[in-house]
Amino acid sequence: MSEQQWTDHPRLWAWLQEQEEAFPQWADSHPGVWDFSLDSVDRLDAVLRAEFSSWEDIRAAQHTPQVTVPAWYLGEVCVRAGAVWKYNPHSPAESDAWEGPFVGVPGDPMEDPDHEDLYEDDDYLPAAIPVAQLRGMLVKSPQWRLRSVVEEFDEWRLGTADGV
Repeated sequence: MSEQQWTDHPRLWAWLQEQEEAFPQWADSHPGVWDFSLDSVDRLDAVLRAEFSSWEDIRAAQHTPQVTVPAWYLGEVCVRAGAVWKYNPHSPAESDAWEGPFVGVPGDPMEDPDHEDLYEDDDYLPAAIPVAQLRGMLVKSPQWRLRSVVEEFDEWRLGTADGV
């Protein structure tokens, strides 16, 4: 499977453009510094915890800008930490399950049909579906924060830069 199909997909680009265009309005209704920094992810976490009280609340709104724009923002912060946006080219166009855009590391062997043969036993490559991360934040331990999603990509990037 070529990286091109996962990172250059029409549904991916349409979704990204839609969220980017909606971001200024969302940001205006959530004053503060939205600079795609790790600190801004802490603010995003606080905003979402104030707006949603349960997994079900986020699930009910998962296809609305109230959730998709913050999910895009989280993904964009991950991109700045070394991730790339991806879309599984085998996902059905219409699906009840959320199988939308996600962030992952460039060149992940998962994208190859023979991916089982390409992984080593101790390989771990971070990937995250931002909408699912937003839903999950309300069912994980109270100490868990969205920043941990970004930190995984930071750690991976720093580990690959160090040759680890």
